[in-house]
Amino acid sequence: MADEESETSDESLDAGSEKFDPLKALYSPKVRLASSAPIYDNVSKFESVLKNVNAPTKSDKSAVPESSRRRFLSHQEPVVRRRHGRKNVLSKMQKTLGPLGMLHGCMEEKIRVRVYTRNAHGIRGHVEAYVAAFDKYWNLALEDCFEVWSRKVKRKAPALGADAVKVEPTENDVPRTVVKKIEGRTETLERHVPQMLLRGEQVAIIVKIN
Repeated sequence: MADEESETSDESLDAGSEKFDPLKALYSPKVRLASSAPIYDNVSKFESVLKNVNAPTKSDKSAVPESSRRRFLSHQEPVVRRRHGRKNVLSKMQKTLGPLGMLHGCMEEKIRVRVYTRNAHGIRGHVEAYVAAFDKYWNLALEDCFEVWSRKVKRKAPALGADAVKVEPTENDVPRTVVKKIEGRTETLERHVPQMLLRGEQVAIIVKIN
């Protein structure tokens, strides 16, 4: 009887036996785990290794039954999107048509243009410059800019002659602004700027300068 109980006990602690008792193996002092025992992610993987069966993976389509696969007609297949080269402002300028195409021609041929700018109440002034870049929203990057604009006088005008020219004090490396004319409460100013960025909402009209 003792031999039968010992044999039964050994089989219940043997992981490869059909009589294996996992609860008894957890509390039995006779069970010793090898330090080199492999570690599995889950019980299913352990059972597949124990039974020498390869578990199907997500990438293994052959393990999926044919009846479980979804079948598509030719017009139901997923659409493969063709990726073209990355577009930017410089590449889009090459394909512009209409008024933007004329602006692109002025940029390529280095033709000076006059851009009339506006404010909330009307025409603010104009800028004469070369076009360096633009986009479909009429945002303009300009070079060698000569700007003329008018604004209200917010301070008491000094007693100067009719032909006097007033220069506003500026810091170093800041474009100098010259007050060319004062009429009542409006003064006209001008300045030269090496580069300028105009937002499309400020552009009223663009004309060529012959």
